[in-house]
Amino acid sequence: MTLPVITQEDLDALATLAADLQFADAERRAVLLEGNSRDINAAPGSGKTTILAAKLLLLSRKWPHARRGICVLSHTNIARDEIRQRLARSSEGARLLSYPHFIGTIHAFVNQFLALPYLRSVGIGVDVIDDDAFAQRALRKAKANGSLRYSMEQNQGVASKVAGLIYQGPDLQLASEGGSLPKPTSKTYPVMSEIKEELAQQGVFRYADMFAYAERLLRHHPSLIDRLTLRFPCVFMDEMQDTSWQQEQLLQQIFAGRSIVQRYGDVNQRILTQDNGAEFLTFPQPTALPISVSKRFGPQIASAVAGVQLAGTPVTGERADVRAPLLILYATERVEHVIPTFGRRVLELFEDAELRDGLVKAMCTRKQGDAKASPGRHLGDYWPASAGDAANDSNRPERFWALLSHASATARSKGTFANSAMEVRRAILLVLRSARAPAIADVRDAPQLIRQLLHAEHDVMPLRRLVRELLIRKADYSRPAERGAVPALVFQYLQPLLPPTMRLDAFSQLEVFAEPAYSVEIQGTEQYQCTVVHEQRQVTIPIGTVASMKGETHLATLVLESHGGNSQRFDLEEALKVLVGQSAPPTQKLLMGQFRNLYVAMSRPTSFLCIGANVDRVSAQSQDLLRAKGWNIEHL
Repeated sequence: MTLPVITQEDLDALATLAADLQFADAERRAVLLEGNSRDINAAPGSGKTTILAAKLLLLSRKWPHARRGICVLSHTNIARDEIRQRLARSSEGARLLSYPHFIGTIHAFVNQFLALPYLRSVGIGVDVIDDDAFAQRALRKAKANGSLRYSMEQNQGVASKVAGLIYQGPDLQLASEGGSLPKPTSKTYPVMSEIKEELAQQGVFRYADMFAYAERLLRHHPSLIDRLTLRFPCVFMDEMQDTSWQQEQLLQQIFAGRSIVQRYGDVNQRILTQDNGAEFLTFPQPTALPISVSKRFGPQIASAVAGVQLAGTPVTGERADVRAPLLILYATERVEHVIPTFGRRVLELFEDAELRDGLVKAMCTRKQGDAKASPGRHLGDYWPASAGDAANDSNRPERFWALLSHASATARSKGTFANSAMEVRRAILLVLRSARAPAIADVRDAPQLIRQLLHAEHDVMPLRRLVRELLIRKADYSRPAERGAVPALVFQYLQPLLPPTMRLDAFSQLEVFAEPAYSVEIQGTEQYQCTVVHEQRQVTIPIGTVASMKGETHLATLVLESHGGNSQRFDLEEALKVLVGQSAPPTQKLLMGQFRNLYVAMSRPTSFLCIGANVDRVSAQSQDLLRAKGWNIEHL
């Protein structure tokens, strides 16, 4: 079958059908006119989903079949809803919102046409398909089994394996998304297998289970493929860069070579797919059509984005430049000042009306890590509160004193300890970790501290009294004069939990009590946002990982340098050398992954791109070359 032919006259009709769907450039028109199977690799902010909706609108006017439909698959409900809302604006487009057509996520398609029919055929009803719901019930069953409960108590990783139990492949092999399972001959494997089978019979599943049941159905009833392709002779897939190999393989098995398939995505934004089978992914094909012009930003931001782009036609920007990009170079001891500095620059560059209408965010590829290099490794270096109670190196004195300072200030201002006690517990946990106290070896975060100590039959009353004592003193722990007596006070209450050989003199010399390398002025310890006040105006900056902000559009974006862990490289250190022409794009797999994250991060803003890097990792020559490209540079 071929698609109904879209002509130049149809494109001209878009002005009547939807005034905001005007596509004058050759790239977009080529995509709209394409009638065969084809991949479309689209730049960030290029209006990819809007173009797909426009094409569907034109096809709906010419669709000749009453029982054969168009299938539109996406990864997220957001993309699905955007397409549906666009089509619903006209009577022609609304035709695609009901039988015989399908517009939904890949998971919804697999459930509706494959997995759920299979489960019904074998007499299994579905209670819930949800990863969290499955995890809760699986762990409840695991704790009721003595051997498995003991195994979880001895090894924290066992619980995540139980919570992540899935079936894989048409043979329904037992596996886990939480890690490798023990050998079938082990004591715990049969228990895990029984838990999975019991929950399956009760209709409780994880999302991944549905793909295994779908594969099983197609193995036993291969004729279903013919029925599906007869029903859907035309398939559109959105957000292909986020498709896993398991998903692509299943869709290829059904549609490849039988239906017309057009796949939309941006391979440079492939940061969410699992590594398992990633080398087999086929998007985009060499014949892919490009949409390289972004409507989101201007040439300067486009140049930066293209500098970290690994594949396809280089991104360009058709909007006017608003503000020159900024590189903040920080000295190691000033790393925590990067986000507030960005906030002040935003307040200087934009009016309040602009800030009300646009997002201002800061992001970093890594949330935490254990690299021993100088700061700038992960989000916790720039904003310690974001590290939560991670056990990496957050026992730095700056982190400890900042927690006490903020907790004390909050208690003084609000007249209550309710919102401050947890911050003090976090500070105490840092001390116990610094002292290598055996009592807290398995404590992952502050909310668990009291509960875990009670479970191990420790007396927690001294710890509770210490929390109260540190708060009722109402000291300003940001001032050096207030800090001298703290180690002895803490030692007095925590001694029963400390290593037996530890004495006060050694305890007082712990790194966590050292004088901070820089000021711990209270900027707030909100875990995922920073509020900056400047000249009687303020801006609140949400802080998070690149993955958490994928798909967003910002007014201004701060991209923070991070360490690649296994790659042993800092992303911006490497990227800036490529951006100014000092190095070639990377070919190592791990570093390429870091560049894709930078590509996503740097393509978020419409108006102001700012990046933060350690001054020791950016050469003077690189700085000069950046200035020649129109960048501003600020030193902290």
